Amino acid sequence: MARKVFVSYKHKDSSVRTIPGFSPFEIITARHYVDKLWDYLDAEDHIYKGEGNEDLGSFKDDTIESKLKEKIFDSSITIVLISKNMKDTTLSEEDQWIPWEVSYSLREKTKDGRASVTNSFLAVVIPDENGSYEYFVKESGCPHCNSTTWYHDNLFKIIGKNMFNKKRPNKIVCRGENCRTEVHTDNDHSYIHPVKWDDFIGDINFYLDHATKISDNIEDYNVVKLLASV
Repeated sequence: MARKVFVSYKHKDSSVRTIPGFSPFEIITARHYVDKLWDYLDAEDHIYKGEGNEDLGSFKDDTIESKLKEKIFDSSITIVLISKNMKDTTLSEEDQWIPWEVSYSLREKTKDGRASVTNSFLAVVIPDENGSYEYFVKESGCPHCNSTTWYHDNLFKIIGKNMFNKKRPNKIVCRGENCRTEVHTDNDHSYIHPVKWDDFIGDINFYLDHATKISDNIEDYNVVKLLASV
């Protein structure tokens, strides 16, 4: 089933792994991953609702906001590209585009007599300049549980608050020696579901379907929708 996909990302974050096919003299940024993602989505007949080749940087903030609102309104799933330096620590979260785009994607909206429900969500983690995911995700190495830790507290608050937010999660405590990690036994622990880039592009439709199944059961999650509430 074709979907309309909006992608939220930090345009100029260059702390990302190089991508084959681009010039070795070109500085690779999160924007290049959007271009690559666009190719994958188009191949599966999904529709990309981002800015495309249009450079919004020359517009005033209110014009950008209006254009983004229209694109998000006309989308059904939002993908947030998690990159190592996506947060600008010199600015408040309310003054950055990614939290605003996430918040707007999470709201039910009405425009010109049309209604739009809360988008499905994925957080796709881009490997850093060393090809590592460990700035955000780490495997425990425990042979008993093989658990994965996602450092969601390091993200923008509205993203982190919507991870591991299932009201009644299924969890166990690993009984491995020197482990005792609390492990989620199901793969629907987060409304904004995290996945590594390499896993995502390996089976895009599986993860888009998974995000849709989660959003179909949105009442099972404590979803935070407004920036002011985080």
